[in-house]
Amino acid sequence: MLDHIVLATPDIAATSEWLADLTGVVASEGGPHVNKGTRNRLCSFGDTYLEIIGPDPEQGDPGEPRSFGIDDLTSHRIVTWCARQHDLSTVVAAGAVVGLGYTEPVAMRRVAPDMTLDWHLSLPTGDTEGGILPFFIDWGTSRHPSETAAPGLSVATIHGCHPEPTRVSELLAALGETMAVEQSDRARMFVELSGPSGSVVLPS
Repeated sequence: MLDHIVLATPDIAATSEWLADLTGVVASEGGPHVNKGTRNRLCSFGDTYLEIIGPDPEQGDPGEPRSFGIDDLTSHRIVTWCARQHDLSTVVAAGAVVGLGYTEPVAMRRVAPDMTLDWHLSLPTGDTEGGILPFFIDWGTSRHPSETAAPGLSVATIHGCHPEPTRVSELLAALGETMAVEQSDRARMFVELSGPSGSVVLPS
């Protein structure tokens, strides 16, 4: 199931302002990802959320590439989505059956303004088909970020676009996930969000 949508950016403040101008929703401060060189701001969809993630100037150079290709971005774009699972080892095994590589669960931490969140991720090691194949998260006992993120946005539309929609749909099913995948000339995610002041299609 959908946990969150990832909007990567080289400038969190500028992207948050862009989103607020179009939808009327101001993203709330999330916090830094410890030792990863990134931080985020969040908008809740109810029990899921939008993550705006970019460089954290207060951390400086993390000594390794930032996640989601952030170091190479010149503008914000949707890069992928995250699926919520409680048994990440099952995901790794299911992916291996159909030739998809996923990492063993990796521990992560984010220091939020009012709490510290700990979770585990399983990340794809190969082609994500334009971000349509998700990464996976297990929040364990941590409070879910959607509970404290800025409210007001909803997902009007989310689907994949791909030259081989049937094959990609089958890969999603093998991972225990479902998402509409439409025929397209290039692989990408399509996400439209709606807010009190209007809607926006996230660049991809």
